[in-house]
Amino acid sequence: MTPRSLFNIILKIFGLFFLRETINAASQLYSAITYYINFDNPNGGALTILLALFILAFYVFLIIQLLFKTNIFIDKLKLDRGFDEHEFSFDRQDKFSINISSALVLRIALIVLGGVLLTEEIPNFCKNIYLFLVENNGIEDCLESSACHAILSAVKIIIGLLIIGERKRIINFIEERQNKEAKTDD
Repeated sequence: MTPRSLFNIILKIFGLFFLRETINAASQLYSAITYYINFDNPNGGALTILLALFILAFYVFLIIQLLFKTNIFIDKLKLDRGFDEHEFSFDRQDKFSINISSALVLRIALIVLGGVLLTEEIPNFCKNIYLFLVENNGIEDCLESSACHAILSAVKIIIGLLIIGERKRIINFIEERQNKEAKTDD
């Protein structure tokens, strides 16, 4: 394993964690839009929606850069400079031998990412379902608050399950895009 490949893997893992943050930013955008529609506050609502859109666009940009264009980051920040290849190698017999592929590290990162998403959202989903059932006296208020939050939590749970279940496809997609980017750079 070279320093370049290690930093390539680390940057892709950061990209996967930004994917999780993008899901949260999308739910904040949804909340801002529903707030704007319900309260019709043109000054504060439009600014909130624009800010949420900017954050969402920034996260998507970071995800694309960190997952598919990691070599650009490594080159610009010179992350792989200053390492002696012989000292960095895990294949030396006098220390320990480790041979990890980037696909394995990405697979582990996707499982952890999906697990973190599930562990955060399952309690939120249960809490929002409980609040929905408790607030069932006023249908209108309930549909605006607890039901929407419960639906967003359910969507996040489904995304977490999809990340864990479809990790092979996600890894293949990332590696195909990385190979295409590497071929166009050469």
